[in-house]
Amino acid sequence: MPFCAAFGCNSRHKKDSGVSLFRFPKDAGRRKAWTIYCRREDFSPTDNNRLCSLHFSKEQLDRDPEKLKENGYADPRIRLRKDAFPDIPLSLGKPQDENATISFPPRKPRGAYVKRQRADVIQQVLTEMEPRSNEEEPTSATQSEDEPHLHGAQAAPESDEPPRATVLTEVSIPHQPPVGKPKGIQTSLRPPQRTRRIQVSMSTDSTVQTVSTAVQCSSLSDGIPLRVAAGLVVPEAVPHHLAADSDTEDEDPPTHEPDPDFDPLAEDSDSDEEPEEDSVGAYPLRISALPEEERHFLVSETSLAKLLQHCDICGELCQTSVQFTRGTMIGTVSVCSNGHSSQWESQKSHQGMPWSNLLLAGSIVFSGLNISKCLRFLQHLKVPAFSASTFNRIQSAYVVPSILFTWDFHQAELLDMYQDRMLTLGGDARCDSPGFCAKYGSYTLMDLENGKVLDFQLVQSNEVAGSTHMELEGLKRGLRRVEEAGIEVEALVTDRHGMVKKYMRTEHPDKKHYFDVWHLAKGISKKLDLAAKKRDCEDIRLWVKSSVNHCYWVAASSGDDENMKEEKWSSLVEHVTNRHENCHHGVLNEERQWLREGSRAHKLFRDVVESKFLMKDIGKLSPLHQTYGLEVFHSVVNTFAPKSTHFFYPAMLARLSVAALHFNENGHRNQAVTKAGELQWHISYPKGKKGEHAVVKPNKTPITYGYVDILRLNLVERRLQLPSYPAATADGKATLGYQPPPLTSGYIAVNKQDLITTHRTRFA
Repeated sequence: MPFCAAFGCNSRHKKDSGVSLFRFPKDAGRRKAWTIYCRREDFSPTDNNRLCSLHFSKEQLDRDPEKLKENGYADPRIRLRKDAFPDIPLSLGKPQDENATISFPPRKPRGAYVKRQRADVIQQVLTEMEPRSNEEEPTSATQSEDEPHLHGAQAAPESDEPPRATVLTEVSIPHQPPVGKPKGIQTSLRPPQRTRRIQVSMSTDSTVQTVSTAVQCSSLSDGIPLRVAAGLVVPEAVPHHLAADSDTEDEDPPTHEPDPDFDPLAEDSDSDEEPEEDSVGAYPLRISALPEEERHFLVSETSLAKLLQHCDICGELCQTSVQFTRGTMIGTVSVCSNGHSSQWESQKSHQGMPWSNLLLAGSIVFSGLNISKCLRFLQHLKVPAFSASTFNRIQSAYVVPSILFTWDFHQAELLDMYQDRMLTLGGDARCDSPGFCAKYGSYTLMDLENGKVLDFQLVQSNEVAGSTHMELEGLKRGLRRVEEAGIEVEALVTDRHGMVKKYMRTEHPDKKHYFDVWHLAKGISKKLDLAAKKRDCEDIRLWVKSSVNHCYWVAASSGDDENMKEEKWSSLVEHVTNRHENCHHGVLNEERQWLREGSRAHKLFRDVVESKFLMKDIGKLSPLHQTYGLEVFHSVVNTFAPKSTHFFYPAMLARLSVAALHFNENGHRNQAVTKAGELQWHISYPKGKKGEHAVVKPNKTPITYGYVDILRLNLVERRLQLPSYPAATADGKATLGYQPPPLTSGYIAVNKQDLITTHRTRFA
């Protein structure tokens, strides 16, 4: 006997009861609405489920049964409209009898669904263990001093976010008899300070004891919990107290490893359900989520109007209007014909600031986007957003300090790993091109063994005598920073910058100073190409590639013997004339275009190869480590901080930090393989070869962005601790520490109106 599927409804199919039962519609949208109306947990309607006519008003019926009876139709059949929805509010009180809650036996859940449920339960347990110190306050009580007053703004509902712990220590349960009593852990973490102090103060007011379980991890942190990788908590193992009467010997030991097959964003591949049911519930919506974990969706205006068109109280049609906008957040008011009014806000906020405003500003910097282009993109899409000035305030108060804190913590961990070790570092500068602003120069020090960026220094041109001195100043600061961290530098590999050569020779004679082969070979090839353009010297161009290869061979085969490097390099002058008395190669049978000894081409070739300045540097060629990793890092920096775009000093420093985090996480990706296990390659035409020779390059595994999760977490934590713009801005300046004055500070101030008055054009 069919029952009504609505929660608390006692209706069933009986003759002469006056109640009709209707099947659930096949249309996905209406079927979902009917399912939600039933208010049953984990309810998925089948062909056997029904909904009775008591939940539909006359407006949803195709014909009025009372009028049909008046016209002589006995016991008329009730029919619904094709677009009918249950519109009579459902009573959520307890049913009057036990039979009212009868439901059909559930079907066997799918494997992926069980995994998702298990992950949700674990997350709920974790959040219940972490009491949040900063609860969200209603926006109607007080308007934030840093947000402009908006006409018609309504009170925001209280936060339903999961609780968050300001300080939390992950503990584990040892599989051995416990000793001692349970003990809460109170910790405070501050990484070693540089010129910038840490942005957040770690509260130690709460004593929290938790059990480590499957938590969200970051690829940048090599599988450690996200809050530990973000520098917000310290992992410590604490004995877990078990009750004396608890019996755990017969139970299997709990496993806390994350399920490697679970991917909440991947499509479910199980085939034991019908295709149309696979998509239902694939993305379960959460009514409670932390701001940094919450997903966001684009919803069109018409779809939002349909969602809010019915009154929550009486089910009548409503007139909905947008009452206010606050950046990416909107607030609506719905009024029905019966006078009922309801308010709705598109997102949660924290003391007047919508969370999406904060996260959008952070995502722009985390992605290396340009604010003007990003806002123009949203404008073209007709998506409301904040202004550029609001972005600048959020960036200065929250985004930049949280990025600097994350990089400082990550750098402190790296430097701690290299304590009391002899390292070979690579150093190179990236300066703005004179065609752009020529304002900044950044110098990077990288561990050439592991390819990790250990430190970078940002130098502004007015801090030194001139823009050509920025590279030397950056190297001085970088070496000082590394040595203060207790790291011994055995060797340094750089380019052939003249000031750097003298500085290393005079100030650091105990360190080996090598030159990168690529930089030196590049200079040789340019000079040979220039010589080949002269009259009767075209044959030199045929020896450019061989000369570059010879340079690499000299560096790789001579070790640290400088005299041998010079002798091997000088032999190239005799080799190009077909004289091979001391050459290490075998007999050459192929025909070559040899240079005639004493010819003009041979003299110019000798002048380049045996140049006085070149011969001094040949002996210092690096025999093993090269700086090509730094060139790759510079290309990453160009993604986050293009040379064609001007950034103020704090923003430039933050974007360099994001680039370093990105490179350290993705600098050593493995080569991708096919399903059959074969390595993947792709064809490339190098620019330097001018399309003459094609090469193959390995396809790498996809890029990961685990560091973004850490940045987003620290960004939200900073907002929770410093909800006021003035306080956050002042703390941000203190976090940044020293900031050089702008370039215009040394210029003579002029009157703008005077310049306008005297302004003339040559073609007026």
